[in-house]
Amino acid sequence: MSRFHSIYLLFFAVIALVSCKNDVDINADWKETIVVYGVLDPTDTVQFIRIEKAFLDEKNSALITAKITDSLYMDSVLAVLKPDNGPEIILYRTLEVTKDSGIFGNDYNPLWKTSEHIDVDRNYTLEITNLRTGNKIRSNTRTVSPASISAPVKNANGTFTLFAEYITFEFTPKSNSYAYDVKLELVYDEFLKTDTSNKITKIANWNVITGVPVTPFTLSRNQVPKLAFLQFMAASIKGDSNVYRRVKYVNITFFGGNQILADFISVNQPSIGIVQKTAEYTNIEGGYGIFASRCVQPIRKIKMDLSSVNYIINHPETKHLNFIQ
Repeated sequence: MSRFHSIYLLFFAVIALVSCKNDVDINADWKETIVVYGVLDPTDTVQFIRIEKAFLDEKNSALITAKITDSLYMDSVLAVLKPDNGPEIILYRTLEVTKDSGIFGNDYNPLWKTSEHIDVDRNYTLEITNLRTGNKIRSNTRTVSPASISAPVKNANGTFTLFAEYITFEFTPKSNSYAYDVKLELVYDEFLKTDTSNKITKIANWNVITGVPVTPFTLSRNQVPKLAFLQFMAASIKGDSNVYRRVKYVNITFFGGNQILADFISVNQPSIGIVQKTAEYTNIEGGYGIFASRCVQPIRKIKMDLSSVNYIINHPETKHLNFIQ
């Protein structure tokens, strides 16, 4: 399954000018708008593209129409990826990914996919055609190359430690990388003090770094106080005097995005000012949405050294969590 988990849904409202005449048609002539969200990841084995359409129904509100899946999707689409100096890749429709319930209908969730290899540092053009209407959109992006990761570990053979005052996340981004996120998972077992044989494995998630700007081929060094790690544990894990817990390992994932993805995320961040309206960003010619690239590099099952486990056991911030060796 792809890690493409940042899929956005949106719709458009059309507002006409109001005049003093009673017979004014408040809806302009309808024009189909193709909406696309796709993020190519060369490190993944499957790529997914979401293809939808904007809608307008003068008889029903947008909230009602959003529940009708025919209002969201086109039933006849040709989607093609065209790499520079390479054979084109036809994307095929799939229904294998389910969608959570919400404002939009979730009984039908078509995505377009390919399992063809995606190269790093290569330009890809996406062309989509509605075969019924002839409406077309076009976009292009250049793919991200994996970073060279040097800290806190280079690979799963390393050890996660809290021996210094800061945890250092260090990496050298490569071609087309302009922003990075780093996420950490603390995986631990939990069991009752009265029944230590009955274990439950749990995960605490920490967004360590979000949207840090980077420059390709320039070392990025980010230091996070180890106290922040302990505070993350205290905030994520509920104290319970009836249980013991034991650290299993740590997972760390680095997410690199190209300039298009970095700009899209930056523009769509929630406003914290008086004016709450956000700007709109799209790189889809003839439509709306985004076609970008990212690179996801997980380092899994990193063991924590014994001294760090003891530090967690005895520190005032985490002592009440009842971790043991």
